[in-house]
Amino acid sequence: MTAARATPLFIFDVGGVMVDGFDVAPAMAAEFGMDPASLEAALAEAGSRALHEGAIPVAEFWDRFEAATGRRPRGEPWADYFHPSRRPAMYALVDRLRRSGARVVAGTNTIDPHYEAHVRRGDYDVFDRVYASNLMGVSKPDPAFWRAILEAEGAEPTAAFFVDDMPENVAAAAALGIVAVRFESVPQVSAAVTAAAGG
Repeated sequence: MTAARATPLFIFDVGGVMVDGFDVAPAMAAEFGMDPASLEAALAEAGSRALHEGAIPVAEFWDRFEAATGRRPRGEPWADYFHPSRRPAMYALVDRLRRSGARVVAGTNTIDPHYEAHVRRGDYDVFDRVYASNLMGVSKPDPAFWRAILEAEGAEPTAAFFVDDMPENVAAAAALGIVAVRFESVPQVSAAVTAAAGG
């Protein structure tokens, strides 16, 4: 009987997996005096997906937001309200994987201010490479996001493991044949990673 092949490529989401404190929406809603659903709709109308895919600059996004809502932000909310904090156990898990010889990359939906903040803080340093939507021009859950990573890494879908906190992203990755796990807890993900790594 042939032994199961260890997964050679691990892809980790960042916000909601590696870090907490990344959600700026509650503070934005308070600043603009909007309920969460209305804010989400307004952000989408202003082009939040285009912003995440690097298609428009932040200044243009806020111009669109003001045109749609009549509200202009104080300062730069994307940066001002962004206070990520690392999950030490997840960083330790990624570090152990890399020291074992595994290839570990980040696959994240992000925008320029958040990407720049993570770079300044060294939050991406634990990874072999970072695949960020704002630089790739495509975002999850578009299948092209994972296809671009797999092509760059020279990996087949069935030889990749992906973890994310968003169900739609997990489902989209799984549909490509990637071993995909939704983050629920560090022990749960750690067990799944250990199994995928052949440990």
